[in-house]
Parts: sequence; structure tokens; C-alpha cells
Amino acid sequence: MTDIIKQGIIEKKIFLIRGLNVMLDKGLAELYGVETKYLTRQVRRNIERFPEDFMFQLTREEFLRCQIVTSSLRSQIVASSWGGRRYLPYVFTEQGVAMLSSVLNNKRAIQVNIGIMRVFVNIRKLISTNKGILNKLNQLEDTVQSHDKKIRTIFEVIHKPLDAKLLSPGKPFSNKKAIRDIISSCEKYIYWVDKYFSRAGLDWLSESLSASKVKGIKILMSSEKADEKFVSLYKDLKEELKSDGIKCELRVIIDNKLRADIHDRWIISENLCYNMPSTDTVARGQYSEVKRTANFPPFAEWWEKSRDI
Repeated sequence: MTDIIKQGIIEKKIFLIRGLNVMLDKGLAELYGVETKYLTRQVRRNIERFPEDFMFQLTREEFLRCQIVTSSLRSQIVASSWGGRRYLPYVFTEQGVAMLSSVLNNKRAIQVNIGIMRVFVNIRKLISTNKGILNKLNQLEDTVQSHDKKIRTIFEVIHKPLDAKLLSPGKPFSNKKAIRDIISSCEKYIYWVDKYFSRAGLDWLSESLSASKVKGIKILMSSEKADEKFVSLYKDLKEELKSDGIKCELRVIIDNKLRADIHDRWIISENLCYNMPSTDTVARGQYSEVKRTANFPPFAEWWEKSRDI
């Protein structure tokens, strides 16, 4: 029963948006054998299970200009107010797809999700174990520039940085070690951007940062997550770090536009920058990915637009 959807069919529905492998609501509904409006209705009824690192809605500009959207797919969805719907498509990350089976609550959704998770894992394994084929793929890529953009999406996935680690529910201790290793490798400062920052992040900072290398920490998060209990824990950590000569600061995002603009989570230091899953995602043991990137976000600008707690 786990093979009710062939791997090749699933692969064609995985796209690259905002640097993430995602699946459109329409494509997922087709796999689950339900209408798109039914899928999105079930998600809205359980919206607390789908934070922005699980699901987000495409902007009009993203939808029209995103390089993974093929002309045929665009025409299908744009027709008749986005394909018979009155809203722009939603997309789901690996974590969001994993959560869908619980809200759809049927055996087919569970079996389809098993197949999808295997495809995500297989893509990463293919990349990490077949580095030798990249030169040939580069040559082949040059010959398909005039072909459908879906083909180019495959090459984008293949050319993603190899300095990445897939976090799996089956390896909770390894997942947390991966985060601690990043923290311990930071130098001079740690800037952590995570709208859904939680106590787990405070614990990992306390356990893993090197007081001899790091002298400043700045955490940027959403105001609604900074409740009284969290703030109390943060202040305790701040005092402990102060005794080690480390200045720890925390600001909350109060500007709605800035909150909407910050899609990803980051750990930034002088010598490195990582795209991160949310601390809650790692703590819960959900499927996610940690990857190093050379594209440093405008942290100083975000920090100035935020407010001290």
C-alpha cells in the first residue's frame, strides 16, 4: 500500500521556492485524492499546527516570477481567478507535508506521506553520494536551456549546497547535536533569527557556545512567543552569560511588514551563516534541514526595526 503513488509522480510535484523544497496545495490534493478546497479547509481548521516554516502562501510576485513555476502550471492556476480559486496558492515544506496526514485523517494520506518523505530523503542521498556526476550534469544542463522550466528545477535541487544536513524524526539526539555543533563553531557573535524561538534555543546556547570565542548574542523573535515564562528564562540566561563576559540581547518583531518579510530562520556569525529550522521544529523532532549559505540576511536592518523586551 505504501507504493500507491509512484516516486516519479511525487518528484514532479516538488519545487524550489524561497530556497526550500515545497509542494503546492493543488499538487498535494491530487496525490491525496481530495479537492484543493477540502485540503486547505482542513488546514485552516488546524492552523495552529502549521506555522510559517510548515506552510506559507505565495505572494503574487512570487507566483508570477518564481522560476520553478512553468508556463503550463501558471496558465492552469491563473485561469479563472487562480484556477477557480480566489486566493494565491499555499505551499508546504517537508514538515508541513508530514503534518498533513494528521489533519486529513485517512489511510491514503498516511501512505502518501510515507512516499513523499522517502522522496525527500532520496533526493538528499542522491546529491550527497553522487558528487562525481555533477560535471556531466552541468554539460547536460547547458543543452536544456530552452526546455520546460521543470527540468531546470531538478538542476536547482542538485546544485543546492552539499553542506546541508537532513534532520529526521528517527534521530532526535543527532538532530540536536547538529544544532549544538553549529553554535560551538561560531566566532565573536551569534545572531539568531527565529520568529518561533523557544526555550530549546536558550538551552542549546547555554550548553554549546564557546565563551572564549563568542562575546555577543542577539536573538530576534516574534513578540507573541516572548511570554512571561520565556522572558524569565531568558533573563536568567542573560545573567549567567554576563558573568562569562558575554552580552546577550533579545528583541521582538513588532512591525507587521517586517514579520511578513522574514520567512526563514538563521544562525549568523562572523565566519558562517546557516538556514535553520525553528527551534520548536528541532525540539519536536520534525523533518527539516540545516544548510550553510553564503547569503547573509540584512540582520542589522531587522534589528533596528525591532524592540527590546
